[in-house]
Amino acid sequence: MFKPTPAVVAALRERLGAADPALDAELARRRPNLTRLLLRAAADAEPLPRELLAAVCRAGCGLLGERHPGPTIEVRVPPYAAVQIGFGTGPVHTRGTPPNVVEMSPETFVGLATGRLSWGDARINASGAHAAEAARAFPL
Repeated sequence: MFKPTPAVVAALRERLGAADPALDAELARRRPNLTRLLLRAAADAEPLPRELLAAVCRAGCGLLGERHPGPTIEVRVPPYAAVQIGFGTGPVHTRGTPPNVVEMSPETFVGLATGRLSWGDARINASGAHAAEAARAFPL
């Protein structure tokens, strides 16, 4: 779940349009979750401002962790986020650097999360026998 901050809400309003009913409806909820709206804002090819780029990476990693819980693969999006995911295979990681790591730039993460970029075309640093399984998690 991604909680709204004033800077992120302002950037979303600018990106989606000031009178977007979905944003207002989500903000009116007791526990607003902007993940879906952040991914929608990132879907076009325009570069994201820093606030939104960071928010999309954090929200996307949170969604990855919810959809694919497990300590097998660590997905890193420096400097914004990291999450451990699993698919029921591979070693269980408990401490230190995990044996399966996938690291990518924030822009690459956004491209993969929105489906604008395929795993095969992405610039990703991956290590470990099960790291390539992370491709199954994209797009979000």
